[in-house]
Amino acid sequence: KGIRKVISLDEVETAYRQVTSEIPGSPIFVMRLASASRHLEVQLLADNYGNAIALSGRDCSVQRRHQKILEEGPPIAAPPAVWKKMCAAAVRLAKEVGYINAGTVEYLFCNDEFFFLELNPRLQVEHPVTEMITGVNLPAAQLNVAMGIPLQHIADIRTLYGREPYSSGDIDFDNEEQRPPQGHCIAARITAENPYEGFQPTSGQIQELNFRSSRNVWGYFGV
Repeated sequence: KGIRKVISLDEVETAYRQVTSEIPGSPIFVMRLASASRHLEVQLLADNYGNAIALSGRDCSVQRRHQKILEEGPPIAAPPAVWKKMCAAAVRLAKEVGYINAGTVEYLFCNDEFFFLELNPRLQVEHPVTEMITGVNLPAAQLNVAMGIPLQHIADIRTLYGREPYSSGDIDFDNEEQRPPQGHCIAARITAENPYEGFQPTSGQIQELNFRSSRNVWGYFGV
């Protein structure tokens, strides 16, 4: 709703009328089409003292109706050198706006170029992907930040930077390297659609739901 792809000038007028009728009163933006692109995002964590770090990220390119279906991390679509620039740009943005909290900077990645989409000022539903590959408990880290604890005093962050979790001492986040992501993680959103109602999402009739999480496999559900 409110989004149209235009390939030729002949399609502009019709697409414009359709969009304005779907979202009356809203400004209309024209954006360059990036075909064969990927939706990559950087996980941020920033404290009250001007510190911000990137906790790897996720590839959320597999989508249905503009909703993410598969999320995986760490992203492998971008070359390491480009991904490093994407993380650095996300951290720089967080510092420049004085951001505090967990957040996500989302990019469109195409032909080794990346384009800013948005900064989501919250913890996203796919955060367990990042937790699995970094070992950082993001909800707990959020609470620590809200309590005024600096990043360098959060146990999981210290471990990520090769320190003992409950030791003391400063961490130079701008120059020290993190431990590489551990393994690879994929999260899938299992959804159901009704083909007789234009493939609209539906839960259908659920007879039984039986799932047991483990350390490496987890599930959470909403109906």
